Amino acid sequence: MAKKQEKSAARPPDRIWTPSNMLSFLRMLLVIPFALLLRDVHANQLLLAALALIAYATDLLDGWIARTFEGESRLGRVIDPLADKVFIIVAVIVMVAEEILPLWYVLIVVLRDVIILAGGLHLRNRTGILVQSTMLGKAAVVSIGLVLLAAIFTDSGHDTLFSLLMLVSLGLIAASLYTYGERYVSLLRGKGSARS
Repeated sequence: MAKKQEKSAARPPDRIWTPSNMLSFLRMLLVIPFALLLRDVHANQLLLAALALIAYATDLLDGWIARTFEGESRLGRVIDPLADKVFIIVAVIVMVAEEILPLWYVLIVVLRDVIILAGGLHLRNRTGILVQSTMLGKAAVVSIGLVLLAAIFTDSGHDTLFSLLMLVSLGLIAASLYTYGERYVSLLRGKGSARS
């Protein structure tokens, strides 16, 4: 009986239309108007900031709702981090095209997500474990969002605040990659937890 309960806790039900999943889907869709508004960034600064804040709010709410109201699902464990990655990757690619962000920073952001996604898929295929986002990973995502906001509100993204936010973001990206790597190795060897 205890084993069955552990198994159900480790593998949540396969539900699609939960409130938390809908918020993740919404976050993914918000990148469309966000990308379109970036074509005239200076005229749309407030709208862009509002959309970014709404996207961030959905990121905070979806996990809280899933945990508080027992709405966790297997799809939710995939769609939540995927929504973050889709929003950020599309936004930064458009911002490079519009010369709002430097290409080298975007390459680092995209490379981080590609490494985490590839590692997660490999781990799932080898062990059946679906790794969830860490707090450090979430902090890295928030820092990237702050860099995007700073780039929207600064002229070509070149000022002291922007540079400082970018340095903090790069540090968090490196730290989150390191912790994901540690957890990846630990889980492959049969130790640790998917939530650690």
